[in-house]
Amino acid sequence: MTLRLIGLGTGVVLLASTLGACDAQQQDPQCVVARAVSDGSTGSFATSFTLVPGEDPAASCARLKPEVVGLQKYFSQNPAATDRDPNVKDRVGIRSQPWWVVSKKYTVDPDAAVLRYAVGDLTTDAPGPDNYCEVPSFDGPTRVELRSAVVGEPGLSLTYAWSNVRIYNTPDIPGTLFVADLTYAENTCLTKYKVKGIWPVVTCSKTIKVDGKDQVVPDETKCDPKADPSVGRLRGSGINPSFDVKCDPDALICVLKDPSAAFP
Repeated sequence: MTLRLIGLGTGVVLLASTLGACDAQQQDPQCVVARAVSDGSTGSFATSFTLVPGEDPAASCARLKPEVVGLQKYFSQNPAATDRDPNVKDRVGIRSQPWWVVSKKYTVDPDAAVLRYAVGDLTTDAPGPDNYCEVPSFDGPTRVELRSAVVGEPGLSLTYAWSNVRIYNTPDIPGTLFVADLTYAENTCLTKYKVKGIWPVVTCSKTIKVDGKDQVVPDETKCDPKADPSVGRLRGSGINPSFDVKCDPDALICVLKDPSAAFP
């Protein structure tokens, strides 16, 4: 299938109106995935992981911290798509971006085959009765191969097998939240997670002096969606006020306080 990248921005509108001579006619909502507009980059979601009950919490691969996950919707260029042919699907790409890959301990192996993206079909072109747009499966897992910067230590092979990706679409939350299932592997260690991500990714750190040295620490105020000029915060975080968020102390991005809670 030939795909064409969609440019969706912070001003995504789910319900467009066509003005007639006497009244306005409302257009059907469509499945959208929020993304940035400044540089045309893939939409980034601050994503949290909750172990599926029954998984071993002591396993080395059972300790995923919040990460950035990229989502991107694509329109099919098949002419049948304009006729709403149910056999012609728009698609969604997904990319895992573990923040700790770029660190002092690991670097991406330039000689290894890397599968950064996986792509799957949307089941419909409009949200279902529960307001979710669904991508049940993808064309394969994403994979990142890492080299250890420590001599003598082995590298890591990271594999993300995504399924049941569901993107929430309402006028209040236009494609800015997704939930998913994930089977994650680090080398031979395998475990399963429930996943929830919110858009946009907002960093929440500040630098303070500790014993005369700079130290980066979490800053909860940067997750606040409301401006507060009295303390020098001239604008809010840009995060939807419907999301109850906190600053993750490891990833230093704003994430849901309780990603295991039901939504909506």
